[in-house]
Amino acid sequence: MANVFHQEILQQIIERSGTPTQHTFVDTYLGNDHPRYPISIPVLRKIAREWMKEYTDLPASAFSQLLTSLIKGKSSTEKCMVGILLDYATPEQRKFDPKAFDSWLDHLVGWAEVDSLCTGKYSNTEIPENWKNWKPLLVRFNKSKNIQKRRASLVLLCSPMRNVQDDRLRKQAFENIDRLKSDKEILITKAISWLLRNMAKHYRSELIAYLNKNQDTLPTLAVRETMAKLKTGRKTKKKV
Repeated sequence: MANVFHQEILQQIIERSGTPTQHTFVDTYLGNDHPRYPISIPVLRKIAREWMKEYTDLPASAFSQLLTSLIKGKSSTEKCMVGILLDYATPEQRKFDPKAFDSWLDHLVGWAEVDSLCTGKYSNTEIPENWKNWKPLLVRFNKSKNIQKRRASLVLLCSPMRNVQDDRLRKQAFENIDRLKSDKEILITKAISWLLRNMAKHYRSELIAYLNKNQDTLPTLAVRETMAKLKTGRKTKKKV
């Protein structure tokens, strides 16, 4: 049975959208066939912002239970709402046990659901501040047979690499990329490219040295897009 807070949020989603739909083209693009409510991200963000404003006193344990319930929801919309709620959570509400991500990722499929959970304000603050608990999780995800968790081991570091200068995270990012650079799945090769590009701001010299040493073993796409980012600030060359 869905969490009572989950039911509140889902009711708002239903009231502001329509009947859940499934579309073959969209399914292929997003990487899963979970039903989705026809509702825009700005509207979802408004629902999350207003709901979190009303429940600023909700403790971290209860907040985590709500997120778990949403993750287990039938629709991709409910699952993606977790990352949005995390963006508007208070610092105290984010202090739940990060091991929850291990079980949450078992209920997600495709880049859109994984990325919605693993990027944002939460990863910027909680991963550096709680590195003692996050490091073993990232290593476990990186070695997982579950491709969603392997992708998560990379994209969880994307926002911190872009916004935080922390050599512990930089070292882990290179280690996680090294373990997965021979993986041919597009979910992984695109994530490697994204993580490398996000290191350009704070770790430019280290990034250039890493590319020079590993360009023959890294995915061609990742090398091309990262080199373009270093030269132009974009992942692809600007068309003339």
